[in-house]
Amino acid sequence: MNQKLVLKRSVIAVAMAVAAQAAFAQEAQAPVQKVFVTGSNIKRADKEGSSPVQTVSAKQIAATGANTVAELLHSIPAFGSGASVDGSDGGFSNGASTASLRGLGSSSTLILLNGRRITASAYADPNQGKSAVYDLNTIPISAIERVEIFKDGASAVYGSDAIAGVINFITKTDVQGLQLSASVSANDDGEYKRENVNGVWGFGDLESKGWSGFVAFDASKRQRTTIKDQKDVENELYRDINTRLNPFSNSLSASPFFYKETKPGSMAFFNNYANRASVINQVNCDKSQQLVGDRATHNLTATDTLIGRTFCNFDTNGYNEVQGKGEDANLLSKFTFKINNDITAFAEASYSRTERYFTAAPRAVRSTAPSTVFTNGGIPSQFQIVLPVGHPDNPFTDARSAVGFRLVNSTNASENINESYRMVVGLQGSAKGWDWETALLWNRGERTERGYGYLYLPTMRRIMTENRTLAATMADPTATRDIENRGFAQVKQIDAKASTSFGKLPGGEIGLALGGEIRQEQIGLTPDLAVQRGDIIGLANSTADGSRMVKSAFVELRTPFFSNFEMDFAGRWDKYPTASNFVPKVGAKWTANEHFTFRGTFAEGFRAPALTQVSPGGVQSFTIVTDTLRCPDGVSPRDGADQADCSKGVSSLSAANPNLANERSRSLSFGMIVTPTKNLDILVDWYRIKKVDETALLGAQTVIDHSAEYPGLVVRDTNPNNWVTDANGNVIRNSGAITQVNRSYVNQGSTEVSGIDLEITHRLPLGDLGKVTTSLNWAYLAEFRRAEHYGDVAHNLTGTRGGLSDWNTSVGDNPRNRGTLSVNWLRGDHSVTATANYVGGVSLLRRYDNDVTYAQPYCHFGTGQPTGAYALGGLPKFTSYFGNNCSVAAWTTFDLNYSFSGIKNLVLSFNVKNLFDRKAPYDPDYGTTSDFQGFNEQLHNGKGRYFRLSASYNF
Repeated sequence: MNQKLVLKRSVIAVAMAVAAQAAFAQEAQAPVQKVFVTGSNIKRADKEGSSPVQTVSAKQIAATGANTVAELLHSIPAFGSGASVDGSDGGFSNGASTASLRGLGSSSTLILLNGRRITASAYADPNQGKSAVYDLNTIPISAIERVEIFKDGASAVYGSDAIAGVINFITKTDVQGLQLSASVSANDDGEYKRENVNGVWGFGDLESKGWSGFVAFDASKRQRTTIKDQKDVENELYRDINTRLNPFSNSLSASPFFYKETKPGSMAFFNNYANRASVINQVNCDKSQQLVGDRATHNLTATDTLIGRTFCNFDTNGYNEVQGKGEDANLLSKFTFKINNDITAFAEASYSRTERYFTAAPRAVRSTAPSTVFTNGGIPSQFQIVLPVGHPDNPFTDARSAVGFRLVNSTNASENINESYRMVVGLQGSAKGWDWETALLWNRGERTERGYGYLYLPTMRRIMTENRTLAATMADPTATRDIENRGFAQVKQIDAKASTSFGKLPGGEIGLALGGEIRQEQIGLTPDLAVQRGDIIGLANSTADGSRMVKSAFVELRTPFFSNFEMDFAGRWDKYPTASNFVPKVGAKWTANEHFTFRGTFAEGFRAPALTQVSPGGVQSFTIVTDTLRCPDGVSPRDGADQADCSKGVSSLSAANPNLANERSRSLSFGMIVTPTKNLDILVDWYRIKKVDETALLGAQTVIDHSAEYPGLVVRDTNPNNWVTDANGNVIRNSGAITQVNRSYVNQGSTEVSGIDLEITHRLPLGDLGKVTTSLNWAYLAEFRRAEHYGDVAHNLTGTRGGLSDWNTSVGDNPRNRGTLSVNWLRGDHSVTATANYVGGVSLLRRYDNDVTYAQPYCHFGTGQPTGAYALGGLPKFTSYFGNNCSVAAWTTFDLNYSFSGIKNLVLSFNVKNLFDRKAPYDPDYGTTSDFQGFNEQLHNGKGRYFRLSASYNF
């Protein structure tokens, strides 16, 4: 590895020497207009360089009808799975929206605002690829002049996190007067409603007055939409297959269930149809709420105790949301002041605030299994409500019982408030042929997370310590507790860069850029004191207290060796507290003739571990696992075990690891630019990116399956009464149920992606009839391979739900094809844009488990799997509807946008997304109790036909 790195440095050095030797032998050429393009600090005249950059203008943004930056980027074909979605899933990044180029996760996609980093938000997301949460909600779409998407490795220019590419949001600068805009949007059912007002005021004139500035604001409000109000998903399929919006919602209500203990002191309880007499429930609800459990109608399993039983049904559907209500406010300003003809001072200031409020059904208890109680920094404990013999609620006179009930009078909701403050002050100018810039950056994000209606341990414990009745507990307002967690993330930075042209080569002047920065990164996460003390049942702590200094320096060189051939060279050195890092990049562009241009790049990249992964603290969480000691095949539990051991929710402590190494990457790209006529442009770019030493949370299932390699990390119930026996009837020692799996962040495995991007633009002048512009943007994913651990087999998971196709991985959905085709007709004051959007299908077949390749792939859902199939997705009725078609269907939608500017100073726009009201494709994973949206938010949306009306007026 070192030899290769030395070779690359020498290549750069030789190229620099060759360029310098020829520099002063050429005659001067006429000056040309040059600009900076994302991915380089050297001005260039050509629109296209050696790396592909997609630019989305303000007019194109308006034509998409996007209400937010996240909506806009969701329509870019180069994006893949691995982003955080501003939805209601209750995950670690709840309320945030992120970007994921090439499906490599938000941590590998660097976000810039006017060429400088934005701070990561105050989240600690342990999911792979999401450790750095760059929240797009902090950027107001109305203030954006253009978005430049650099679809190539850029660590040699920007440093960490730019492995998959860079997205640079460039705000408006040349603004005069006052412009106000307003919009309202909703679907054809009046749901997903959003209202927005924004404006920008530009004043001064830098050239004539010596100063200028602008202030932009954006305020919006979105309304709540529940799953009952959502009509544009496959509700009939979900109702029958998944029980979503089925008459049966949930059996836990104010009418309790009681589960008899199997044997004294075992802490195990009957909960199956064969022992249904040992399960008793009250039915003291209104007749309209009563149901009789039916296996077929209610999608019950053969062992469910509800079969044939009358019980009180609690309707959770009125609480569950597909869009929580929210409010956004953004304020952004920039001022410039000309000190003299060569030096200009500038300042940028911005503030953003996003509020998200999500509701859920009141919390319920089913104490047939223990619940984890976390303390901050201490050992978690297990809490289980077990009614003793003689308890006033216990119906069994000869045994203890577990209980199931819901605190129906409590509130279950969460509120996230994210605030971001940003200030940039600097100087820029020219001196002796150099263009230079230096600035100070301060960017701070603060997060307040409020949770309502959590189970309060001191009150719940009284059920057993005081023989307090369940009714008294449900009526007690202290049975639940509201909590507030706080956090911040911050970046302070000083940077400087300079660029110049010097000497001559046959193709023109040599470009050189130099620069560096010193950056301090900080994060702090502080849970509510009640959570830290361990007074809240089933709620984990996320803590962090980290800070580090990063020093960087970079150099870039552009060498036009000939009039039709140029090369780019870049190198960047970064020093983190634990390691130094150097990454190079080389690019070349050859213009064969006026119609054909070829380009290519080679780059190395890196991503430093997130502060939450290396700083004191940790993330406590819950995860679903198969206890392979108690349920070896994932289907049939051993004697003494329970069916829950085959798919069990356990608590997990994820500890930071200060010894993590940087992720490293190599990327290649090769492209061709074809211009057959002056009105037709064709860009084709092939890419390959491979990441190694990925920083990931050690998998809980890996720890369980290889517990001998990770001694002490699997924590089990120590009660010998709960140990299981093997096939010969022998007791397996220390085989109690898993209560916790401890983990840490590690460097492991690799991810490799490759594919082809295609852009075609055709302009057709029509004389008096205006002009028609047709644009095709297509992304073809050829490979997506992940080796989850060192030595694993990396199968190609393109076109699949990767974590199903290879059961050994945690890969999400990666359609093989995604694309958009748009046609714009511009005539005078009228502009009409029609757009077709395509998202390819996704296979749900199980094909591999690391080094095991199944003789015949089989469906994860439904029935008919081969003998020995394990940890299946269930849903028997899936097969009745889909047979052998085990996939999520492709989705094609059509959008239409019309704008009119024929009234002085006024622009009116009308946008319809999903014109033909195509429902989001059925996906069996998104009709469950937790993932109940009814569609995959990474690929689709459930809004149906969606209207947006906007008006803009210039004063």
